[in-house]
Amino acid sequence: MVEKINIGDFSLSVKIEGEGKRGNIMLIHCLGLSNRVFDHQIEFLASEGYKVFAPDVRCHGDSDKPELECSIWDLVDDIEKLISKLGINRFLAIGGISMGGMISMRLFIRNKDIADKLILMGTSADEDPGKERYAPMINNLLEIVQKEKDEKVLEENFRNSAEYLVRLCFSQSYLEKNFDFWVSQALKSQGKGGIYVAKAVIERDSVLDQIKNIDKPTLIMAGEQDLAVPVKESYKIKERIKNSRLVIFENAPHIFTPEIPHRVNEEIYKFLVEN
Repeated sequence: MVEKINIGDFSLSVKIEGEGKRGNIMLIHCLGLSNRVFDHQIEFLASEGYKVFAPDVRCHGDSDKPELECSIWDLVDDIEKLISKLGINRFLAIGGISMGGMISMRLFIRNKDIADKLILMGTSADEDPGKERYAPMINNLLEIVQKEKDEKVLEENFRNSAEYLVRLCFSQSYLEKNFDFWVSQALKSQGKGGIYVAKAVIERDSVLDQIKNIDKPTLIMAGEQDLAVPVKESYKIKERIKNSRLVIFENAPHIFTPEIPHRVNEEIYKFLVEN
């Protein structure tokens, strides 16, 4: 089931599956794609008795596309408002991949009791290590969007940006059959609003000091072949969140949830049933 939920100035699309007898879980996707990165996890967890909430972040997927400048903390505000509208006081687990993990950590920094457990995948608590490389690309795309009037030129730039993102996220072998689908998802986040969100993520602050205060059990997963967020970023998190466990998937890319779903599902399930 997909619901469109108004959080004030705009609405977020949320996929909701499962009965929830074993608890509520929220999964937040990465920059530039959509909640479809969690299709396999949503189906599996719902079948195991959990209720899963997977929002599309603003300007992504089927959520509204406000053309507003924002910070990473504004994205945290969005999810807090969404949780309030959902009327859920406590989650068994909240987590996310890449940008979704960045949002999740900040939710716990704001409210350490927002959930019993934290799940982090391919993410970073530090400033963006690729800021110098990505910031000029994003600023250039923003300038094109603001000045360019030719729709064909805009479409070409959006397409190039979407294809670049997809190649950064997934393994080459996986994309042989799945490239077009993920480009179609990435195109949904192309536009002025989506660029502002990308800018917010690239220019994020470091929360390395703040995450030391997270005391909830934390599962950290990373892909060994991650080209976007190096594995060392996961080690930084592991060093600071004392009650955490780190799993590194061999030969896995940045967005590994659709590529190795059974391994990811197994680790998440083990973590959820642990005391």
